[in-house]
Amino acid sequence: MSTWNGIGTKYLGFSHRRPDGSHHATEWFVISYMPVVPLRRYRLVVGPTEYAPGAVGGSTSTTAYRVLGRSTVRVRDVLATYLIWWVAGPALTLGPFFLMARVAPGAGRGSAFWSGVILIGGLVWIVGLPVLLISRSRRWRGLP
Repeated sequence: MSTWNGIGTKYLGFSHRRPDGSHHATEWFVISYMPVVPLRRYRLVVGPTEYAPGAVGGSTSTTAYRVLGRSTVRVRDVLATYLIWWVAGPALTLGPFFLMARVAPGAGRGSAFWSGVILIGGLVWIVGLPVLLISRSRRWRGLP
């Protein structure tokens, strides 16, 4: 399981945590890190994630997984993953911008102050929201 420039396979939809620390997760084919096709579902243990500097700047991360067995793909989990990644995620990310455009259509034109507020607020929202949601989700599911 790996991605290169956002294309490849990824585990999503961690659920059914057991006392031994194992979870069910669905392996997805992803494009631009967005789930496209569910491939298989596994019972696995999530190990630590290691970060290393990349060859050209940037960085790379590797998470160790120990697969305990295979299970059937659940339609409910597939639909929940699609809903979160293709509906809720974009709505949370882009919703405030549509709201700002609706409430103050002229805020970004001619006013350097409001243009700066919208730009900085937008960047904080786009970067901060996914980081916050991912970290909360990992803690809630008991993942390392």
